[in-house]
Amino acid sequence: MTSELIESWIPFQCRDGFDMRAWWVRPATPGSLPGILFVYEPFGINPEMKRVAGELASEGYIVMIPDLLQRGSFFRCIRQLMADLKAEKGRSIDDLLDARQALVRRPDVLADRVAVMGLCMGGGFALILAKTGLFRVSAPFYGQAPVTLDGACPIVASYGGRDRVTAKHAKHLAQELKRAVIAADFKVYPSAGHSFMTRPANLLVAVLGPLFAGAGFDPDAAADSKRRLVAFFREHL
Repeated sequence: MTSELIESWIPFQCRDGFDMRAWWVRPATPGSLPGILFVYEPFGINPEMKRVAGELASEGYIVMIPDLLQRGSFFRCIRQLMADLKAEKGRSIDDLLDARQALVRRPDVLADRVAVMGLCMGGGFALILAKTGLFRVSAPFYGQAPVTLDGACPIVASYGGRDRVTAKHAKHLAQELKRAVIAADFKVYPSAGHSFMTRPANLLVAVLGPLFAGAGFDPDAAADSKRRLVAFFREHL
């Protein structure tokens, strides 16, 4: 584990020619490392997303966060992302696959050792991408579960027991992991709610989140889920 990191904005080109920026972070020590495509929650690349990415990079990974909200206004982008998440296809999926291509093309990334991780909205995308055959591991946090998980890679999943938003998805995911016989580490934290990995993105979320989704940072659940994630990555990535 290292505390010295290299962080920067580096754009990549999507298949339609759009130049999308991405936040990159890796350990300062030289050498090639496994990569993580990190899909954020709906509030974009804020200090909390950078913090989580930095903590993962400190464990020995090169982390990329594509800025999916860069294509237009916030609400227009969110509508597109949610529609694609529900359909399990669309431009958002294409953008994420293009981001993966940019990640594996880096000379310092071990191209055959790439994972996808996501929080909230990003957790749903991480589960969809798990079925593409392009990732060694998927790590969803309180994300929407797809209809099926046929063909999915190993999955390490974390949900909050007080999360009313994703309760049905957690139940469905547990059933799918068993039905599809997928190597997995699935855990529900009884005292945690939605977004337990991160502090509120803004005042509105801080005030309303606990009312509607039991949302809030839970340091114990966050620490344990990170420990499980790193252990699962060590084994499968």
